[in-house]
Amino acid sequence: MLAAFTFAVAGCSSKSASDNNKPKVSSKEQNKISEYEGIIKSARTLNESGNYKASNKTLNSIRIADLSKSGFGSLKTEYFQLQKSNDAFLLKKAKKQNQTANTNSNGGTTDLSTNDSFSSYSKFTGDYQFYNYDPDRLQSDLIIDSDGTVDQENTDGTSLHGVATISADSQSGILSYDVTTGTNKTKNINANVKIDVTWSNGQVETYYGYTSYDGNSVLTDGKTYHGDLVNEVWVKY
Repeated sequence: MLAAFTFAVAGCSSKSASDNNKPKVSSKEQNKISEYEGIIKSARTLNESGNYKASNKTLNSIRIADLSKSGFGSLKTEYFQLQKSNDAFLLKKAKKQNQTANTNSNGGTTDLSTNDSFSSYSKFTGDYQFYNYDPDRLQSDLIIDSDGTVDQENTDGTSLHGVATISADSQSGILSYDVTTGTNKTKNINANVKIDVTWSNGQVETYYGYTSYDGNSVLTDGKTYHGDLVNEVWVKY
């Protein structure tokens, strides 16, 4: 009888110690979780009503780095599930627009046919967010599908669609931001890949892809903007 009682007490002590070892969420972080829960709820409502572009824009007000903190796990899961759902519908729309553009080109020079060039570079497909603190810039999201379909969403509600091809590249000294700092500090990078995007209006843009120190895929066009900034840098989280 005594042995059983001792075991029970030991079990309670073990459970108590286990609870004490769990990471605690501060009141500040709890407030942030509550804020993000509201944002997720709004984004979910927009998704369910078919406003996929607005849903993604709402999600962008969440700081991705926060989602890796203790207590944010369920939010992180729902964030990426919603983003994936939004992207699927936006890409579907872009594919239809590309097909229409191809049909209407009547043998013109803008070819928006899909391709399999990304089959060996899946790391560079997915949803990218525009990296810049200038509110005057319109760019918001860049989505690249495995078949090369590209959709760019802008903060003013407009969008661009086209198709991309990717190839290995090793150019050095290409201008980008140090995206691990959360600032507009610039750096020169060595490219791993080159991505050429042909937009439906016939314009062609080139991005250089590489992996940041924190493991995220990054695209930069390597061009200057307003003297000391970079024209376009996109980060996949």
